[in-house]
Amino acid sequence: MKTGDKKSIIVIMAGGTGTRLWPLSRKSKPKQFHAFLSGKTLLEETYDRAKLVVPEADIYISTGEKYRALTLETLPDFPEKRLIIEPFPMGTAPAIGLIAATLEVEHPGSIVATIASDHAIENEDEFVASLRAAFDTVAENPDKFVTVGINPTKPDTGLGYIRMGKEFSAKDGRRIFSVDEFKEKPDKKTAEKYLESWEYLWNAGYFIFASGMLATWAKEYSPALADMMKKVSDSIASGTLTNETLETIYRDAPEEPIEPAIVEKLPATSRLVVPSAIRWSDVGSWDTLYEFLKDGKGMKNVDRAEHVALDSVGNLIVSDRTVATIGLKNLVIIDTEDALLIARRDRAGEMKKLVTELKNRGLERLL
Repeated sequence: MKTGDKKSIIVIMAGGTGTRLWPLSRKSKPKQFHAFLSGKTLLEETYDRAKLVVPEADIYISTGEKYRALTLETLPDFPEKRLIIEPFPMGTAPAIGLIAATLEVEHPGSIVATIASDHAIENEDEFVASLRAAFDTVAENPDKFVTVGINPTKPDTGLGYIRMGKEFSAKDGRRIFSVDEFKEKPDKKTAEKYLESWEYLWNAGYFIFASGMLATWAKEYSPALADMMKKVSDSIASGTLTNETLETIYRDAPEEPIEPAIVEKLPATSRLVVPSAIRWSDVGSWDTLYEFLKDGKGMKNVDRAEHVALDSVGNLIVSDRTVATIGLKNLVIIDTEDALLIARRDRAGEMKKLVTELKNRGLERLL
């Protein structure tokens, strides 16, 4: 995709190491490398969506050194030269800083969209239209930081929110707004208020910006990040960037998300959001996955197994074996080779507590 004479590049962020979908998702193989929705992994599905927006040659993947081989195994035709490798996890500020510094040298003046590798999306046409509107907006306003906000459909307490401000423009038939505020995950009462107001959107974490502009913002709001980016750019340009050099440079970057490092410090007039009706899930818990897969389909249970159910409803079951249930309601049953999770669906979001308990019992091998 070309926006004027500027190249549009999508970078798939595939370095996450979360265990919120334990015991299937683990540090050795996080959820983006698993198939939850179809025969393809979440990373493969994201890659296929990205190809609808930009040519394959303009898709990069950002991941950690730990997942280099797994990424190439998952996408065997993907060229290794388009991997942007973090030496070790440091948060999204250094990761996106590394992306911007790399692409500004390789493709000066490009427009970059960073998108998650582990989201579920039903209506791809809306995803494509929203990203194109965001790319076009940055092409015409390269000093703006653009994000995509999802129209909320329920009072979700597990997501961050965006509060829209004044209308900025209309692009490709879509109204673009300034971002007044980024809101942290709310409690139930607050989330219900957000749902009632047209001003609030879910923050999907899709960021679109001019590659060279991020360094300008970093100089003002995060000098340590700006220093890392300059050293990376200079080393790439001079052909002296090695894995060892990058490790040394990267270690001095601020270990934090991009939002508090830069985005939240930008004036509201520099931040824009494209409201979108993407039917979307961040697959943030087993219950979230259940709701996404069940939505509107009228299923008694959501099965990723041969499930023989007697008087059992509202369950999510994942297993390579036949699972038989009698009189079970609203449970999550996740069966793997070395661990079995059985939980009430409404408590499936308490995975951090469970992970802590596993560590306390010396069972870190299972994580």
